[in-house]
Amino acid sequence: DEFARSAESAAELGIRAYLGPCYMTGVEVVRADGSFYTHWDEERGLKGLADAERYIRTFDGAHGGLIRGMLAPDRIENCTPELIRRSAAVSAEYGVPVRLHCCQSMDEFDSIVARYDMTPIEWLKSLDFLSERALLPHGVFLTGHSQVARQGDDVGILAASGATLIHCPLVLSRYGGTMESFARLRKAGIRIGLGTDTFPPDMVENMRLGISLCRVADHSVTAASAADFYDAATVHAADALGRPDLGRLAVGAKADMTLFDLSDFAIG
Repeated sequence: DEFARSAESAAELGIRAYLGPCYMTGVEVVRADGSFYTHWDEERGLKGLADAERYIRTFDGAHGGLIRGMLAPDRIENCTPELIRRSAAVSAEYGVPVRLHCCQSMDEFDSIVARYDMTPIEWLKSLDFLSERALLPHGVFLTGHSQVARQGDDVGILAASGATLIHCPLVLSRYGGTMESFARLRKAGIRIGLGTDTFPPDMVENMRLGISLCRVADHSVTAASAADFYDAATVHAADALGRPDLGRLAVGAKADMTLFDLSDFAIG
């Protein structure tokens, strides 16, 4: 119901939006002593996926095509193999994007390795989840990262799969992290779009900070340019959605414009 109202609000404002309710199989529970654990409920997670599929059938293409459906399983560590497999199958059936927060912390990385003796990326590959429809915020803790001791070829797997990493520099920096690096992963053939995942949802600030963090990670002023991050926020993001008619001003493309009031604290 919340996302049904979101579709109406987006259409009223003239926003082009990909929407779908979030779902998961596991949820973190805090014990009385302050410790926490993950409570698993497979039935509830699969019901959430069924609700998301119903939302796609109802709203995909609504309001003259402004509203499109997508799948939004929550975080990789809160999903079971069955939920991941079925999400990938529904994404393929309807041809819609599927977003899964992934490789955003060492705790997450270690939890997946402990459960399956595979990295998060290796595990997703084993479940046939990775495809050109897969959108993966945040894509930081991959094999080869300075904090990841485990050996593997996460970068090669991602490049071959066609999946897109969604880089969210601002929220990562608040937790002391960054990609290693945007430039190196792009050079390896991985498509990277730009996201926010925090307040304020300020794409301009994420572009600005992302450039600096990439240069710091690579110890080079030429590692990334403003154009690289502008493309990540526009062209590459649209390509990740399979939309050559978005993200650029060109013959045959939608005449979408986004205006930013740079004096607004809650920009976005």
